[in-house]
Amino acid sequence: MTIAWKQKGCAVCRRQWETGRPPPEIAVNFARHARLHKCDVCGTYWEQLERYADVVAESEAKMLYPEAFGKG
Repeated sequence: MTIAWKQKGCAVCRRQWETGRPPPEIAVNFARHARLHKCDVCGTYWEQLERYADVVAESEAKMLYPEAFGKG
């Protein structure tokens, strides 16, 4: 199921992507050539791949970027 752009994250983090200033980066996965970002406003996790960024569920983010979540 595809989620419309206006339903991803919040207006603040969508605007950050649109202006080339993404939400804060919290981890890197070199094997995936990807970076994990988290919006300070709404808490949405975003995965930035080589060509695009999209929202990612917290459970998937924890699996792909365990270092961003500590040992707990």
